[in-house]
Amino acid sequence: MRGGITAVAGSHRRRRWGGWLRRAVAALAWMLLGALLAAGALFLAASPQASQLHGWHRLVLADELNADNAGAISTLERYEELEDALWAELRRRQAAWPAARAPLSRYNPNSPLAPGIGGRDWNRTFELGPETPAAGASPAAMATSPRCAVLLLHGLSDSPYSLRTEGQALAARGHHVVGLRLPGHGLAPGALRDVSWHDWRAAVRLGARQAVARSGGAPLVIVGYSNGAALALDYALQALDDPLLPVPRRLVFLSPALAVARAAALARGEDWLGRLPGLEALRWESVVPEYDPYKFNSFPINAAAQIYALTNDLDDRLEALADAGRGGELPPTLVFQSVADATVPTEESLHRLFGRTDGGELVLFDLNREAGVDMFLAPGAGELADAIDRREPWPFDLTLVTNADPASRQVVARRRPAGSAAAAAGRPLDLAWPERVYSLSHVAVPFPPDDPVYGLAPPPGQAATLGSVEARGERGVLVVPQDLLMRLRSNPFYPYLEERLVRFVEMAGGGG
Repeated sequence: MRGGITAVAGSHRRRRWGGWLRRAVAALAWMLLGALLAAGALFLAASPQASQLHGWHRLVLADELNADNAGAISTLERYEELEDALWAELRRRQAAWPAARAPLSRYNPNSPLAPGIGGRDWNRTFELGPETPAAGASPAAMATSPRCAVLLLHGLSDSPYSLRTEGQALAARGHHVVGLRLPGHGLAPGALRDVSWHDWRAAVRLGARQAVARSGGAPLVIVGYSNGAALALDYALQALDDPLLPVPRRLVFLSPALAVARAAALARGEDWLGRLPGLEALRWESVVPEYDPYKFNSFPINAAAQIYALTNDLDDRLEALADAGRGGELPPTLVFQSVADATVPTEESLHRLFGRTDGGELVLFDLNREAGVDMFLAPGAGELADAIDRREPWPFDLTLVTNADPASRQVVARRRPAGSAAAAAGRPLDLAWPERVYSLSHVAVPFPPDDPVYGLAPPPGQAATLGSVEARGERGVLVVPQDLLMRLRSNPFYPYLEERLVRFVEMAGGGG
């Protein structure tokens, strides 16, 4: 018995000492973690990124549309009233931001880059239609063209300006166009710190219903750029199983972000740490001066977390749709994609769509293959374009916009129909690569070369655009990062994109 008591007492002491040891190790671990966080907080508080945070990075707006209050905002008029209140609050706040007085700040009302300084503020939701046609509209064309309800969805950190030119071209042909501002956008980058992709989804549902209602029940077409393409696909999948939602007749994607880099999986945890005192800078992937009138330059970590969650959810639902043999239920889709895209993993993004659905059309904008340029290209660059030369049939139409030959900057559109293994024929486009341009980019695809903000060629009477500035000098001198100035911001082949887009949309309304 004594031995038993001794054994139990010994066991109890061992458990007591073991518990104490575990608690001591846990306490030490938390002390070390606290020390690391404190050191990190001191480092981040003194870091250049932390010192560059301004009022527009910390802005919180309470009245934004979200998944919870969307039921009370059932009309486009009500959403525009909400925007009125948001913009009024922004104007009040920015008056107290000293840094907003910088000459190129978008928050300086006297800056040449202030939103809407030339008239309309395209950061906000806009509506175009036959009753308010864009410049150049033909009355005869509007009377005879098929009419559709077209919903435009911009990209992440962008604004409705991204698809303004496409919207004007479609409105000029008699279609009713709604360019929707997604929650958290258009105002200040801080508004993206707490937005959810479910808020974006709620706004898209509102926009789709209202576009159809305000067009008199016309067929719905959704045009999505980057993250807007992911949201358009998300809506189309919802509409297949929800009788209360109008099903899109056509989808058009520009630089679709249907997949993102794997590193985005860490964004949610980093954003959580950034909510701790002293670690606010952790909530930002980049902090850059806000000089762009229609796109945030600073990028919050939460934005990456939301697009990662959205694209993963899409991937699961697309796989389930394919497994159920329903891939053919999605509407016909036209995709425009640059083979050079530093924003999204293009092959994975395109595979998620074309690998699970039937049909569709893919237009690829190749690298500049002119001799003398290609020697500067990185090994493996443009591999996506090589797919058109493989003698194997694809289940979708494939078009490559590329050099007519290595001695020319003129381009042709080489098209291979779905199911064909024949060599792709080339159609001259009367378009050419501009000098000193070696590729398109993710952000260039939607914009024409004469865009007044991002174009390569400034409009008459305008000295320069953000896309035409060519700066030479020492690094570290400019307030604008040099890599942003070097990135192509407009599409020299936009006329071909618009031609294909308009024809595709008009087929949804019964046109030839």
